[in-house]
Amino acid sequence: MREVLSPAERERAEKIHRSDLRLSYLQAKFAFRTILAAHLHVPPKDLQVTISHFGKPRLPAHDIELSQSHSHDWSAVAVSAMSMVGIDIERSRPLANCRQLACHIMTDQEARIFEELPQELRARKFLELWTRKEAVLKCAGLGLREDPRGLHTGWDEPAVQFGDVQYYLNALPVCEQLVGHLASHAPQKIIMRCMPSQLERQMFSLNREGFQ
Repeated sequence: MREVLSPAERERAEKIHRSDLRLSYLQAKFAFRTILAAHLHVPPKDLQVTISHFGKPRLPAHDIELSQSHSHDWSAVAVSAMSMVGIDIERSRPLANCRQLACHIMTDQEARIFEELPQELRARKFLELWTRKEAVLKCAGLGLREDPRGLHTGWDEPAVQFGDVQYYLNALPVCEQLVGHLASHAPQKIIMRCMPSQLERQMFSLNREGFQ
């Protein structure tokens, strides 16, 4: 996996002391480059990826927009030739302090709805809202440098206004372990793909060699 990463990505990987987090980072960057390379028909290691001041990845040599998110062992990449995109995923998990976290990301209206939810639904609903907001903020190119309390998305609205721009939101049809959303400037048709078979074979080979 290190062979296709940039020097900066390899350097960052080496600074991650926990082996499980380091492997997760390597897998995410490896998948990112492999998926983009399949779209652009270039070797993964030849992709020149830059990162904006707000953390948004860009490919200066190619006229496409992209976004990436990863959570634990899961990674998602959004690619568009039509408009800006933002994607965010989170592994579904219990959150003991989700009520306290809600104060830091929700508008007053969202918080009132959240307080009325059954206890057993709150963690999942918190993560759903979180991925909606972060997808929009990534699409805007701002990321979490912007206070999410200044963005109202709710849980059901197909489109939201942020600044002077309208953003369209789509829930990702992912498995029970994940929640995720994709945001774009236009109501695009979304094509979902799993890892390319070549990537799956490579990851299977790595796992057999002990990179569990």
